[in-house]
Amino acid sequence: MGYTKWTDEHKNRVTELGKQGLSSSKIAQRLFDEFGVNLSRRTVSRYLSTGHTSSRYDKLKKNTNKVKDMKRGTEIVINKDGSTTSTTTIENMNREKAKDVDFVLRAHGFDPEDWDIVSAKSNFWQQNSVEKGLIDLCQSKITVKPKVDNELTFEDITEILKQEIEPYTVKQVAHSAHNLVIPLPDLHFGVTKRQDVQNHLDRMLDVINKGYKTIVIEQLGDLFHSSQMWSSQTLKSTILQDVDMVAAWNDAKWLFDVLVTATLKNSTKVYVKQMAGNHSGNMEFAFMEYLQAKYPQVVVHNNIEFRDAYLLDNVGIMLAHGDLAPKNLPMLFANEFGGVWSLSHSREIHKGHFHKEKIVDEGGVISRQLGTVKPNDKYEIMNGWTLSKKELYALEYDSDKLVAEWHV
Repeated sequence: MGYTKWTDEHKNRVTELGKQGLSSSKIAQRLFDEFGVNLSRRTVSRYLSTGHTSSRYDKLKKNTNKVKDMKRGTEIVINKDGSTTSTTTIENMNREKAKDVDFVLRAHGFDPEDWDIVSAKSNFWQQNSVEKGLIDLCQSKITVKPKVDNELTFEDITEILKQEIEPYTVKQVAHSAHNLVIPLPDLHFGVTKRQDVQNHLDRMLDVINKGYKTIVIEQLGDLFHSSQMWSSQTLKSTILQDVDMVAAWNDAKWLFDVLVTATLKNSTKVYVKQMAGNHSGNMEFAFMEYLQAKYPQVVVHNNIEFRDAYLLDNVGIMLAHGDLAPKNLPMLFANEFGGVWSLSHSREIHKGHFHKEKIVDEGGVISRQLGTVKPNDKYEIMNGWTLSKKELYALEYDSDKLVAEWHV
């Protein structure tokens, strides 16, 4: 699904729909329905407010490469790579405000709707003022780049996922008093392909078809290899090997469509528990929105916190991606989720991140660090991290404890 340039017909239609009170997202959808073009919500919003379809970068580029705003004490440099560097002194900007991307952009005179920060550096000091006494000052230097008109925002991705989704419902039947948990850590779709998962999925379906009271699918993070669609990088902008993210989305949809359909047919209740990973937490949140829209019978917990916990009959299970505070998880379980902790007869922690299996009894809490079926990428091969086995698990519980561990 590609993006196209604006025409006068598009502009006239946007203006007409805007006068009717339609939102930017709905106007973008109407243009897609009427003209078969896919204009971004951000561009539509910009045109409605300014009459322009391009970002302010095009105007800045016509000026000289270096501009000084003496009133603001700001120096702006337009770089050859298309980015812009701004240096300015800001009064009363504390360390918390320096972490607020929108605040920093506005302090430099950039609209957060039109610009992204590439890098930022802040230096703080205090200075005596005749009028105000001791004041806090900050020299802030940022490099920004204009947002691309065809770059999908989180809102754009969510709306696209929800378009033309026909909700799927089935008659659910319980075959057992036992519960089943299916942990899915570090699938890294993009590197992982459908053929890497197929045999594991076939064996998983054999287990699911036995029938259970409740089935919980745990998405433990890093469902996708990249946090972006057009470049391959983590949430912290670590550059990765290139992957096809369109294919990655299709493979993830295929896996969950098969899994969720099978679990709905073989249980009376299905839950999907989401735990964002360090690679693709933003993409995972949008993907959970797709699942909830398509499968209204499934209870999707679209979690964006660092940890989560739930009670499965009398079994308490804490979830974490595994990259943060790994040594403190049992105590964090007890302190952050006291309700689940106090009501559970047995307790477990399910996590991933390290791509290798490790099960430890930590003071009565079974900590399961789960491996991955992801093929080794170039970085792992280079470092020799290629020895871990490739398996998925299905964990079967009665009302109080684990009774079976299925290796698939």
